[in-house]
Amino acid sequence: MESFSNLGRYVSICDRLMKMYYDRGLSEFEIGWGQQFYVEYLYDHPGASPQEMVSCIHVDKATLTKIIKKLTEVGYLQVTSDGKDRRVKHLYLTEKAVPAAMRIKQIHAAFYEVLSAGIPPEELALTERTLQRMADNIHHTVWHRMEEHHGSKRTLAAD
Repeated sequence: MESFSNLGRYVSICDRLMKMYYDRGLSEFEIGWGQQFYVEYLYDHPGASPQEMVSCIHVDKATLTKIIKKLTEVGYLQVTSDGKDRRVKHLYLTEKAVPAAMRIKQIHAAFYEVLSAGIPPEELALTERTLQRMADNIHHTVWHRMEEHHGSKRTLAAD
């Protein structure tokens, strides 16, 4: 049990400090920690669909809907219908959002430099792989429980 309490504590500490770091770095923009991943994703993948973002970012549809609404309200996002299938939506950042996206990229680089200071590259790579596996384990368990609770027939492979 001791290993878990330390691991959980360190993950929690990193999470809180990252949120503070990003919120401070994005204070001049109308977004914060909660929206920065989506802005960056759309900067790198213009025209992505909400379904694509749900799959790639591992977020539920309700959360993504709130994020889309918030980014649209602040003028950072334009939602367009697909020319062939009106049910499909495409998401694009507006010109107003580009400075925020560029700032997010700068914050990522600066934060990574602080986070990785003094740690050999091979240790960083191992840590990243391990955290990815842990996230996948948790994702599988959480989504499985949510599907059981909501009675969804959807398979996890569709995530």
